[in-house]
Amino acid sequence: MKKLKLLLILACVIALIFTANQASASSEIVEFLIDLGTSYYDEGRYDQALTEFKKVLVLEPDNAIAAEYIETIKEAEEEIEQIETEQIQARQAEEPAVEPIPEYIAPEVSESITQPIIEPVNESLLEPETFEQEFTPQPPPASAIPVTAPFIPGVSAPVPAKPASDKKDDIKHLQIGKVIVSGEVQMAAGMDSGGNAIWNRSNFDLNEKNWRILSRDVYNYRENTYDPGIYDRLKVILNTPEEDNGFGFHADITIDPWSFTRKSEKMTITGAGGDSAEIQLKGFGNSNYMMNSSVYTTQNNDTFSIPEIKVVDGTSVPTNITSKWTNTFVIPAMDVDYEFQPIRELWVDYKQDDYLKLRVFPIATEKQAYSSDDPLKLSNNRTYWEDSPWLRAWKKGNYNSTSGSFTKGYWDDSISFGTRDSSGNRLTALRGFSFNLNPGEETSFTTTWATPKDPWQYYSDIDNIGGATRVKQVVGDKVALGLTHTARIGMVDGGSTVDSRVNVLAGDASYEFIEGTKAVTEVAASQGKYDITNSTYMTRSRGNAYFFSLVNRYPRMEILNTSYDRIQPEKDESFMSKVRFMAVHMDKGFDTPLSSYRQTRKDSYWSRHIHFRQPLNYFYESLFYPSMNSADLSAFAIGDGVDIGRDVIGMRWKVSLEDSFSNLFDIRNVHTVEGKYVETVARDEAELKVTDKLTAKALGIYQDMPKTKAGIDPFIYDSLTGIYLTNSAVKDGTDPSLKTGSLGMEYEFTDWVRVNGVYERTNDYTLAYGDFPRGILCDANMSDTYYEYGNKYMRELNYLYSQQYFPSAPYPFYNVYKAGIMLTPTDKTQIYLDYTRNDFEKAGQISDGMNHYGAEIGYLPSKKLGFYTRYTYSRWQDLDRVIEGDTKTVGHHNIFISTRYAPTPEQEFDIEYGVSPNYPVIESTTSDPLGGSLQTIDTMHIIRLYYRRKF
Repeated sequence: MKKLKLLLILACVIALIFTANQASASSEIVEFLIDLGTSYYDEGRYDQALTEFKKVLVLEPDNAIAAEYIETIKEAEEEIEQIETEQIQARQAEEPAVEPIPEYIAPEVSESITQPIIEPVNESLLEPETFEQEFTPQPPPASAIPVTAPFIPGVSAPVPAKPASDKKDDIKHLQIGKVIVSGEVQMAAGMDSGGNAIWNRSNFDLNEKNWRILSRDVYNYRENTYDPGIYDRLKVILNTPEEDNGFGFHADITIDPWSFTRKSEKMTITGAGGDSAEIQLKGFGNSNYMMNSSVYTTQNNDTFSIPEIKVVDGTSVPTNITSKWTNTFVIPAMDVDYEFQPIRELWVDYKQDDYLKLRVFPIATEKQAYSSDDPLKLSNNRTYWEDSPWLRAWKKGNYNSTSGSFTKGYWDDSISFGTRDSSGNRLTALRGFSFNLNPGEETSFTTTWATPKDPWQYYSDIDNIGGATRVKQVVGDKVALGLTHTARIGMVDGGSTVDSRVNVLAGDASYEFIEGTKAVTEVAASQGKYDITNSTYMTRSRGNAYFFSLVNRYPRMEILNTSYDRIQPEKDESFMSKVRFMAVHMDKGFDTPLSSYRQTRKDSYWSRHIHFRQPLNYFYESLFYPSMNSADLSAFAIGDGVDIGRDVIGMRWKVSLEDSFSNLFDIRNVHTVEGKYVETVARDEAELKVTDKLTAKALGIYQDMPKTKAGIDPFIYDSLTGIYLTNSAVKDGTDPSLKTGSLGMEYEFTDWVRVNGVYERTNDYTLAYGDFPRGILCDANMSDTYYEYGNKYMRELNYLYSQQYFPSAPYPFYNVYKAGIMLTPTDKTQIYLDYTRNDFEKAGQISDGMNHYGAEIGYLPSKKLGFYTRYTYSRWQDLDRVIEGDTKTVGHHNIFISTRYAPTPEQEFDIEYGVSPNYPVIESTTSDPLGGSLQTIDTMHIIRLYYRRKF
């Protein structure tokens, strides 16, 4: 048996190194095991359920669902054993036995034996009724999970109801044979301020502020640009039972505006100056306009933007365009062809218990991309609002004949990031397969291969293919080993010719030399070739990356297979400390085409403030919940400084003392691999429960930066290259370091009155607001020329403009005052009043740091009926005025009113007036996810009606 196991491991390693088979993410295996375990549990087969949940913890040691089941089943077993012992003792006391009681005889239950009290299920605990929830309703703590009493032989003991985090709807779905049919329906209509009826107007990208806040073209209303979100949808989902072995099937058939794509034929247009460019208009059925896009010319590498061109009777309107280098191009009228693409997901599974799983997905969403759990996260590393790197296209390099230069090929996210439906779902698909093999509890093999397809590609066209493979082996109880391989191939001519190729191979190890203390290390090497089809300009990349960390948990507990982020206090622990020391090096030539570190290297802007505010529950009473909650987002709050071409050392230490105190200290020091100083960022944030009624929070951040270089912005950089943007307002030799100190308190006067206040003193004018609004004043051209190995290259040069209207280093300090009053006079009513006074009057509407007064009321007279209204009076130095030199502060009024009626649990009617700061129909990634942001600063006179139903 051991030989067979070794042969299997050897076969996996050989497959890793010499083949490029990629497959299903471990999260899918965990999901399968949980479903299998819960099915055993529901059938009363608790031993089998316990086995499956233990397997889950091998793959994902901190899985809350599996841990809850295991703990509760074990407690039930202990209680059974105790009760049986008491029964035997009672029986022996009444009738002393001469001979030992046979082991297999079931004890009789004496009426004098006290049985465990089984509380009836309190359904209210499963509903988001209280107003203490964060961001989205959370599952109740384990102590609050209601218990049911399925029969266990010999005793009726408490066992857990299905955890709320895994709770499925109670709708009885149609079943045809083994196929379960479910889905949803939405119908919508609206009316604008002119009394015009709206039946179909939606575009998620309108939520993004970027360039739209400076434009009034089409549906752009500058500061008041927003997605109307008016569209109809029919979604039908077909599934076979997940717990079944053998073949399974899944399909998502959706009919909505994004199921109808439209495009023109490709055309080459010539400018007045003689240059030329290949263009193709692309769009969806969500409006009467084609999408905007950027185009680069073929001879000069000049660039121009195609605006959102109107389509009339299937033909685009002729449009004149001026390029960056003032060349004039004419886009003629072009016929637009429609295509119906209703299939969003389609795959076939083959399962054999927890031993193996094969999934072939002809079309699927980015969720099928494999997220590796190696220390360097070599596959699918990204922040929460980014598109998966697996979705990006290969953009072929171009020879610029006029200048005799070459523009390198690159992985392009212009389509994968921007094409989303109004729910925020990305519309670039993946085609491929995944495979997972678990020959034993200590061994796993996972591989995934996939190629992206944008909505306008022919299915047979391929521009790149990528994959990731991971093998893990636990040796004894102290050592875990891993091998990871990622690969990506860029193609041209529809997939017939290879134009780029990158391979990354890495090995990692964890050694828990003392219980609760482990060392983790990984070594990775990459090799790549780009622009292979042009032998003169072909480039090679080669580099290494190294990771090392020490992780400690106290009180001591086994953490071999638990990452630092997932180490959490146990329910019965009054104190926990966890600390991590980390050192990471990535060569400039190191290449990870399936992961991106550009955004995860820095703090999320909302994490640089103290928060007491929580979105009102009204938003999350609907049929559809946001896909992420505050716990999910916390993993992205603090950056780690890690990126290509950097050396990072850092420490993170968190201490938790029951529910009364917690403190997080984090520090990182970053240099380039050439030794140039980049930054040192230190923070300390603490929360103290001073009394039962008073909670205090404190936050301190110090970001030490090197002296500025004239003309280079110290904070805003290109997300593709990592190069900092040019900014003519930056002077040489000034100190751009940032310091923030903040203190907040919340006092609960009564059960229904809570008051909070925050004071912040800082000189952070950019990172604390996500570079908004000054980062919007950005443009680019292709005028940056450089040389490598004697060859002349040209790349895009991004620059900021009108920055003289914003503070420059050294940045002066300013004050921010925030206050909020939460009133819950009844269990059906919630009122929140808030106020912000910010000396930095250019702070905009993406967070509650904008100067404003606000009042919102949620009233739920019953589970079927809900009302919500929000009024905000804000004051802002409007950006369109600022760039003209006018810094006058202007007042804005915004009101939003909503009524929701749910006659049954599976359907609802909504009527809305105006645009809400946050609501589940349209989610904006540019807004503060913790609440307080505004989609628009003025009242939008629009009425929207929705009918939604799940089936």
